[in-house]
Amino acid sequence: MLKTLSNKSILLFSMTMTLIMFTVVIFIVNPLIDKQGGISVLQLQLAFDKQVAINIVNSWGTYGIENFNELIFTDYIYAFSYSLFFASLFSYLLIKSEKHNHKAYKWLIVLAFTAGLLDWIENSLELFFINNQQTFSDTLFFTHSIIASLKWLAFPIVIIYIVTLLLQKDNAIRFNES
Repeated sequence: MLKTLSNKSILLFSMTMTLIMFTVVIFIVNPLIDKQGGISVLQLQLAFDKQVAINIVNSWGTYGIENFNELIFTDYIYAFSYSLFFASLFSYLLIKSEKHNHKAYKWLIVLAFTAGLLDWIENSLELFFINNQQTFSDTLFFTHSIIASLKWLAFPIVIIYIVTLLLQKDNAIRFNES
């Protein structure tokens, strides 16, 4: 799996898709939902309290809720693309730095995919919540925010290790040579 993920074609494809989907989700979709630059879409993820979340969603109005329902698929694509990109980049760097046999590093590939899976679960819970606000469980909404928090915690861990591999003198030279 490591060798497949480290393939330059997969790395370039996933990087391109991640950049495209990041732009689409952050600069187009989220602002279309909340008419506030998208910030309340992100605030919903970490609201933890169902009533706070209901207030956030109500601030979007009918138009925002309709946009959310129609455009949520973009966030699923984004989650897949960034998890594949991080796993691919990390695999590439592990092989280039000849650390691919170290089991301590391989868990980070799983963590990259786990972040994407957590994002999918979060998206699914948000979709169900937005369309069933009154009957949605307070506990389930709180759990949704924990899942979102875990997703957000996974990013810095993966990025720190990627940067660490990039900054290693020997790896930086090999990365530039290939």
